[in-house]
Amino acid sequence: MSNTAKAKLSLIPSNPTPALPIGPEPKPTRSAIKRCSAAWKRSFDAFMESAPKSGFNKLYASQEAAEAYCRAMPPLTSHESIHDFIACTAQGILIGAIPSKQAGQLLYAAQVALASLGLKPKSQKSGTA
Repeated sequence: MSNTAKAKLSLIPSNPTPALPIGPEPKPTRSAIKRCSAAWKRSFDAFMESAPKSGFNKLYASQEAAEAYCRAMPPLTSHESIHDFIACTAQGILIGAIPSKQAGQLLYAAQVALASLGLKPKSQKSGTA
């Protein structure tokens, strides 16, 4: 290796620091994710206990559990609940509870809800008829 190549390599830090600080997520977000994950597990386990053991039943149980996961997601009513909804959607994608096709729809719904929170109704002008 040439001296120039070694000099260039030495400029790269061996232990780069992350761009954003990584820390625990806020408590409401954690509890929302826990609620959704618990709903998924309860539904999956209930289906598997009631059905004969087979590979297809795991698929059906996962589909049922995915619906339970989505039903447990927070409503899109406030900034905090929308952020929790987005976190649950992301977690659902990561664990396979939410298919990518549905994920786009859910994230779009969250985007619209967030935008609508910023809109305030115009006050009616009084005195003009």
